[in-house]
Amino acid sequence: MDNFENIRKMLSFPDENAFYFLQILKRRKDNPDLGKDMVHIADYYIYSLDQFDELKRKIINQCNAENARAYFRLNRRDSKKVAMQVLKRTVDYITSKNYNAVKNVFASCTGEFHSDPDKTWIVDVDNVSLDFFNHSDKYNSVRELVFELQKEAGKEPMMTYIFTKGGIHIITRPFNLNKFREQHPDVDVHKDNPTILYCP
Repeated sequence: MDNFENIRKMLSFPDENAFYFLQILKRRKDNPDLGKDMVHIADYYIYSLDQFDELKRKIINQCNAENARAYFRLNRRDSKKVAMQVLKRTVDYITSKNYNAVKNVFASCTGEFHSDPDKTWIVDVDNVSLDFFNHSDKYNSVRELVFELQKEAGKEPMMTYIFTKGGIHIITRPFNLNKFREQHPDVDVHKDNPTILYCP
């Protein structure tokens, strides 16, 4: 499953501090013999479209070799803001004598803190086929409601579809979540979760 082209279209780099966060993770769901739920393979910090393009083959090869997934956070990060959070958390760890945790601080802060003024959400449609998604009344209703709620929120509606192994991520701009949940309480909406860039 290769979503490089769809994701590439959504990327922008307005200044030298802007970057995106990508992680390669090996999951027990795909590897039943794995000793734990998840194994971290690699982190990538993407600062340009050229870098994104150059890394494509390497990321695909790593995922294929490890039977792992590349997860991509679509909300941009900012180097300066992440660095300030890294400094604060590092001091907290040192003060509490939790020295071993310091090595993971940058990746942890990058995962937690985005700075995208045009942020995106993920409407997570799970365990459905593409045919069912396209033709069911339920998911037609989901798409129409998401579209209308984005307009109601004063946003230019975005509806980008990213395919996952079990369903579809609808990438949107923020909207009134309470109104959405009134009609579709069983559909999850994620505010800064990663989507699938690639998986074997």
